[in-house]
Amino acid sequence: MQRVVQRSQQAVKQAARQRERRNAVLDSAKSYERAKQRQRRRQVLTGTIKDARKSQKEGWELGELAPRRDTGVNGNLYGTKQSFDIVPPPLEEKNRPEWYHLRESDRVVVIRGREKGKIGRITNVQEESGSVMIERVNEIEVAIPKYMSMASGHDREVTVYPSPIPIENVRLVYPLPDPETGILRDVIVDRLEPINREWDSIKRKHTAGERVIPGTKTIIPWPAAGEEQFEDAEDDTLRISVEEKTFRPFLVHPPMPMSVIDELRGKYSKFRTRHDYDFVERMEAIDARGEKRKELIKGMRTPLQELAEKRKEEKPTQTRELSEAQLEAIGRVIAQEKGIPSDTPVQPTAP
Repeated sequence: MQRVVQRSQQAVKQAARQRERRNAVLDSAKSYERAKQRQRRRQVLTGTIKDARKSQKEGWELGELAPRRDTGVNGNLYGTKQSFDIVPPPLEEKNRPEWYHLRESDRVVVIRGREKGKIGRITNVQEESGSVMIERVNEIEVAIPKYMSMASGHDREVTVYPSPIPIENVRLVYPLPDPETGILRDVIVDRLEPINREWDSIKRKHTAGERVIPGTKTIIPWPAAGEEQFEDAEDDTLRISVEEKTFRPFLVHPPMPMSVIDELRGKYSKFRTRHDYDFVERMEAIDARGEKRKELIKGMRTPLQELAEKRKEEKPTQTRELSEAQLEAIGRVIAQEKGIPSDTPVQPTAP
C-alpha cells in the first residue's frame, strides 16, 4: 500500500512541476505580447506627434497657402483617434498596484496632466493597465468604424469618449468634517492603506478589505454597488420552482449509484488517494507477505553474516586508546605551539 501512496505523491509532484513549467512559458509569452503592444502604441503615438509637428510647421511657413486637412472624404475624422489607440496596454504584473484603493462611483481629482484640478466620478477601473476612466474628464473624439455605426443603426462618424488616466495621477475626494468647525467639506486624500484583508482560497487573491487614512482611525467606506436589474422573460424558471426541494438525501443508502463515483474521479487514475476497502486489504496483504519474506531471509543467514552484523553493532561503541608514544608526540606539538623550549620535559597529554 505504501508504494501506491508514494506513486500518487510522485504523480502530484510531477504534475505540479509540469504545471509550473507550462505557466512559466505562458507568462513569458504574455509578457512578450504586452511588450509588443507597448511598442506598437509608442510607434503610433510617435508617428502622430511627428505628423502634427509637420502640419504645424507647414501651416506656419505657408500661411494662407497651407493645405486644408479637414476636408475631403475623411475630413470629418481629422483630429480624431481610433478606438484601439485610446486603450492603454496592460502593465507587467510586477508593475501593477498590489491593491486598488479606488472603485467605480468614487469621486476623484486629477493632479497631473492637462485635466489637472478637475473632479469627477470613476466609471471604470482597468486593473490590467493600472488606469481609471472618469466621467466627463479627459474626453477625446474617437472615430467610429463603419461596421459599428451600421450595427448601432446611426450614421455618426465621431463620438466623444473619456480616455483612461493612470491611477497614480488621481486622488480620492471625500467629505470629512472640519476639525475646527465640524462642517463637512471635500478633502483630497493623498494616500490610503488597506486593513482587514483576508485570503480568498477560491478566487486565489486577497479580499478588498477596508481602506483607512494612514496615521488616523478614519475609515473611508467603499461606494455602494448598484444592484443589477434583471428583466423577466417567458422562458425563465419561476421562483417557486427554484425553491422547491426535490432532493432529500438519506443515511440508509447512498444518494447515487456507486458506479457513478468511478466515472467521475477516474478509477485507475494515478492521482487517486482514496481507494476501495477491498483494494486496500489486497495491497496490505501483499505488504504483509513481503515483510514475512524479509523475516524469513533474516533467519537463513550464515554464521559469517551473523558475525559481520554483530561487529557492525559493536563498532560504534568501541573506543581505541592512544599509546604512550602517540601521547608524547601530541604533547610535543602542543608545547611547540605554546613556545615551550624543546629541552623541557613534556608530560604526555591524556586523551
